[in-house]
Amino acid sequence: MLLTIRFSEIEARIAPGQPGLYEIRTLSGEKLKVGMAKDLRDRLVAHRASRQSGLRLKPGGDWSRPDDVDSKKSILAKHLYYDEAIAPDYDLKTEAGRRAFLSEACIILVEPTNSRQRARDLEKKREDRGGFRYFGDVVIRRRPEPR
Repeated sequence: MLLTIRFSEIEARIAPGQPGLYEIRTLSGEKLKVGMAKDLRDRLVAHRASRQSGLRLKPGGDWSRPDDVDSKKSILAKHLYYDEAIAPDYDLKTEAGRRAFLSEACIILVEPTNSRQRARDLEKKREDRGGFRYFGDVVIRRRPEPR
């Protein structure tokens, strides 16, 4: 059963400990990220939190280089941090800006599964089809220059 929810509905609509697959999309339908979790609720709450403390600069690193930053809780937070183009009305370099973007401009498609392995198999199929903005290494996406 496929559910479409908002980030504000996670606790009300997803049972604790439920494995499954999720897709995060903008309200306009752009596919941002596909992922799987042994506990969907915990994983999606971590994405929603988008904590700045979850982004750690490596010793001697520079915030301007994505390879110098580790993401401890949510790789989505790191992708958003380096994406100036996706949501120019939000400051995605900040925790508050990322949270606002996810809450106001995104939906989550959730497919509960009976096992983590089933979720992993579904994730692989969706990744193979492509079309997700955030996949693989984090890259800097600059805002287009005005004409």
